[in-house]
Amino acid sequence: MWLRLGSLLFAVPGIILLTLYGIEMSAVTECSQSGGFYDFINARCADQPQPQSSYYQRHGTLVNLMMLLSVLGTFAMVWGMLLKGMTRPQQPS
Repeated sequence: MWLRLGSLLFAVPGIILLTLYGIEMSAVTECSQSGGFYDFINARCADQPQPQSSYYQRHGTLVNLMMLLSVLGTFAMVWGMLLKGMTRPQQPS
């Protein structure tokens, strides 16, 4: 149980972050191709050049919480492996 839960906690936050980042980059690309400048603060296309900021600056709490979940998932996987112990597959006799 701990291995499965840990695997989910490890992988899902990264997938969520990549998905959200990809959606935002899609909007940036669409705005740039239409000749505009993407306003990261208001999440809209603008006519004037806008200051750029990193995804982490805009969504720091979300990124930190997702990475914390991934670390907890890592510990859950390690705990699950320790509880399970080392087992070898049984050889048919």
